[in-house]
Amino acid sequence: MISIDEGNIFYLLLQLSIIFILTNLINGILKKINQPTITGDLVVGIILGPTILGTFFPNLYKAIFPQNLVQIAMLDTLSWFGLFLVLLSTGIEVDFSSIWKQRKNAMIISSLDVIIPIIFSMFFIYFLPNEYFEFSDNKFITTFFISVIMTISALPIAIRALREVGIMKSDLGFLIISALTINDIIGWIVFTLLLSLFSMKFFDWKIAIEIILYTGIFTFLALNLGKKIVNWLFSKVINQDSEGIQGVLAVLISTGIVFGLITLEIGIHTLFGFFIAGIVAGDSPIFTKSARNTVHNFVYSVFASLFFVNIGLKINFFENFNLLLSLFITLIGILGRYLGAWIGSVLSKNRKYKNIIAIAHTPGGEMHIVVSLIALSFGLLSKELFVAIVFAAILSSILVGPWLAYAAKSFKILDKLEVLVYPNIKIEAKTKDEAIGKMLEFVNLKDKKNYIIKNILEKEEEICSGLKNGISVPRGIVDDLEETKIIFAKLENPINWNSLDGKYVRYIFLILTSKKNEETQIAAVKKITQISKNCLEADELNLLNTTEELERYIKNYIAS
Repeated sequence: MISIDEGNIFYLLLQLSIIFILTNLINGILKKINQPTITGDLVVGIILGPTILGTFFPNLYKAIFPQNLVQIAMLDTLSWFGLFLVLLSTGIEVDFSSIWKQRKNAMIISSLDVIIPIIFSMFFIYFLPNEYFEFSDNKFITTFFISVIMTISALPIAIRALREVGIMKSDLGFLIISALTINDIIGWIVFTLLLSLFSMKFFDWKIAIEIILYTGIFTFLALNLGKKIVNWLFSKVINQDSEGIQGVLAVLISTGIVFGLITLEIGIHTLFGFFIAGIVAGDSPIFTKSARNTVHNFVYSVFASLFFVNIGLKINFFENFNLLLSLFITLIGILGRYLGAWIGSVLSKNRKYKNIIAIAHTPGGEMHIVVSLIALSFGLLSKELFVAIVFAAILSSILVGPWLAYAAKSFKILDKLEVLVYPNIKIEAKTKDEAIGKMLEFVNLKDKKNYIIKNILEKEEEICSGLKNGISVPRGIVDDLEETKIIFAKLENPINWNSLDGKYVRYIFLILTSKKNEETQIAAVKKITQISKNCLEADELNLLNTTEELERYIKNYIAS
């Protein structure tokens, strides 16, 4: 019987301490230059693994990472549990109820962003030299599997890029996130089903149909009955504890485990169960933004880093790196995803923003690495192809930020802009509904006030308008509005707006525009987002105490 002794625990703690110290140092630098931390995690793995430490300092490498089965299994177990939590956290970011309202346009974009990249990638990958397919009995099937991996766009990377550019809180930003989310869901369903089918020693149509049927039933029940049960459990733990974060975490992880066991029993990968559990939990109104941030920070500061570092500890990247193959996979992946989203934007009547939507779909990111690692473990990829996909995922994630920022420069204030400051500047309100209602009373909207409030609050449910540093930017569509109006007010008492940074809102920029002038809304949201990122700019709003000063400052800043 193999047992764990104190020596094993010592080495595990030594490994973890070195990993966490290095990842924190490198990721701290990457965050300052707005680059994804997954890059830093992989770099740490490459430094500590056989690529660098194992090649140049083999004795030190073996001393820190003894190559015995128990020691390797201990780190593997922790990293795989970390991966389960990464999928759980990814699912939490999916606001399924809100996204369902955008299903028409988003579904067209995301569906084509799955179908077209698969066809596009297959056409080119199939003609790769046979040496890359020595591990497979069927080149066509393997090519199809690799092409499915290439379709999944990186939702977290795209969200980060949209936030950096400043259009995340606009209607366009919500459409992009909706399409990417559906892309994620479709991609994971297709991937897990294919993985299950490929894991069969002998293909059986009856078993294949049963797996697909059970997966559909499980997903439907989870998103309906499962959501109600999880929401009820959340309410119970919140009632028992005013903060409720410990109980929320317990319910969240327990749901992931239960769903993971169910999917494993069905015959699809456990990861899909954790992903669906995250979607179900994230759809609960009780699961607040601050609780989501706590979970996200906990997962990505500890467990996600461990998983991606562990990849570098297992593979010699220099030995398996093929520059031409890596560049080829990168180019095919980016072009396929761009083309799919571009055509989807045109067909969904979003031609005006087709370039921005397409660019946001290009990053590969962490999910490419996750699914390709699973494919590698099933013997469906060679190490050379795996390293090429990892390279493509990292490079596409790095490129999307600057590319999106360059494309977003085209957004301008296209129509007349009227800036209004609420009389006496400050208003008293206890809720966002009350605050928005009072601000609309200041504008002559005749008998449309109730309709516009409903429109604004529906958008709030879709994507919270709370930015950083106590600023919010609610938006409303007024069909016959001749000029865009930005109404500004300070709150007498800050309101909990469910903002991402957890701060209460002090300043409200209410944007009213017509559908035909949507680009002005996007440009205005972009500028106000820049104010929210800069603490000095946000503080300056507090120093301006007359309506004239505020109107001049806001108009000059937004129109610049």
